[in-house]
Amino acid sequence: MPPSLAKVPNGKMDAALLAKVKCGGQMWITAAKSFNAMYDAALAAGIELKNIGDYRPLEPALKLFLERYSKEDKGRKPQVTRTYEGATWYLKPGMAPCSTPGKSNHGWGLAIDLGVEIKGKIESLSAHPKMLKWMCTNGPKYGFYLQGSDPTSAEFEAWHWQYAIADKVPPALKPA
Repeated sequence: MPPSLAKVPNGKMDAALLAKVKCGGQMWITAAKSFNAMYDAALAAGIELKNIGDYRPLEPALKLFLERYSKEDKGRKPQVTRTYEGATWYLKPGMAPCSTPGKSNHGWGLAIDLGVEIKGKIESLSAHPKMLKWMCTNGPKYGFYLQGSDPTSAEFEAWHWQYAIADKVPPALKPA
C-alpha cells in the first residue's frame, strides 16, 4: 500500500488522486503513469491491452459483489467464499470471483483487469499464452504483478494485475 493512500477509504478516492489510463478508465496517479508506459511497450510488442475493470468506487463494487455472490451455496465447484457484513457469501456458478466491497485493491486504483482484443472480441489473457507470458515477464518492470500464480486455483484471475510497489519507481521508469 502506498503511504500516500494509507488514510484514503477504499472506493472513496478523491478525483485528484486518479489519472486516466490509455486503454480507458482510471487508476491512482502513480499507477496510471506506470501502466501507460507498460501499455505503450505492449503495443510495441503487438499486444493491445483492453481494460475490463479499473478503479472501482464503493457503490459499483457492492453492486458487482451482489451480482456474483449469494448467501446461499448454489453448488459452484470449486466454491469460493467471502465474508461480508459478518456473513459467508458464496460465489454463484459461472461467475468470476471479485473482492469483498471495501477491501479490493481496485478501490484504491491499484488494480486493473485486462483482456486482449482478438478479431473484435475481448478475450482473457489466459486464452493467449504468448500475451500472458509477455505480461508476466514485463509487468514487474512497470510495478504490475499478476494476482496469484496457480492457474488451477479457484481464486486465480489471469486478468487481474495489481500495482504492487507502493511509492517506488518501477525499473522501466528509472532514468538511465
